[in-house]
Amino acid sequence: MIAYYSLAILCLVQLSFAKLPPGVTTCPKSEPNEFNKCVLKQLEILTPFLAKGIPAMKLPALDPLLLPSLSIDRNLEALNIKANMSQIQVFGASNYLVDEIDAKPEQLAVYLKIHLPEVHVKGNYDVHGRLLLLPLSGVGSFKGNFTNTEVRVSARAKAVTDKTGVKRLELDKLQTKIRVGSGNIKLKAPPAHTLTADAAATFFNSNPRLVLDIASPIVEDTAATVGRALVARALSVFAKDELVPF
Repeated sequence: MIAYYSLAILCLVQLSFAKLPPGVTTCPKSEPNEFNKCVLKQLEILTPFLAKGIPAMKLPALDPLLLPSLSIDRNLEALNIKANMSQIQVFGASNYLVDEIDAKPEQLAVYLKIHLPEVHVKGNYDVHGRLLLLPLSGVGSFKGNFTNTEVRVSARAKAVTDKTGVKRLELDKLQTKIRVGSGNIKLKAPPAHTLTADAAATFFNSNPRLVLDIASPIVEDTAATVGRALVARALSVFAKDELVPF
């Protein structure tokens, strides 16, 4: 789901379509409802290409989305965790549905509400911490299946001048709200960590709503961090005039 923040920028701007896949067309300036319908149509056309990646925009493949490494260090009231995860693969992110869209090109702003029916994640973990009274400690591999995820994104860009004097856009504001409907996980660990891994997996699978609500701030912060990086890469390809012709 993290990569969908790159979609927000596609709604912010009128891209230089010569650099994008065939079939994508410019949305003319029009009243808000018609403009939003046009942007939504372009997103539908782009989806198969996003799944495979768009090199012209420096966007990696979305399905599966590969994250070589991810570090988390948070101390919340109910969750204290330090984790290093690697070789993460996210499947199913291209099967998204756009429930709401409100693009404001003059303000370089957009709001998106996206629904992800099913997402599958796997990778390796090295974690230490505590969830409520349950200790979290160990290394191994994980698999997770998550359903009915709702992602709300509010994004705004601003004009800047780079070191070469070229005017470009950069992300000024990104707010995210994520609610995962439900899920289950499997943890595989070496013998020394098997008991801890089994206890953690059993607790999660017995109380997915509780754990997902507790972990929600970490999910949102991590998504925003990766999303900002993806959007920055996409915007760096274009000059401002290519992106906003009106």
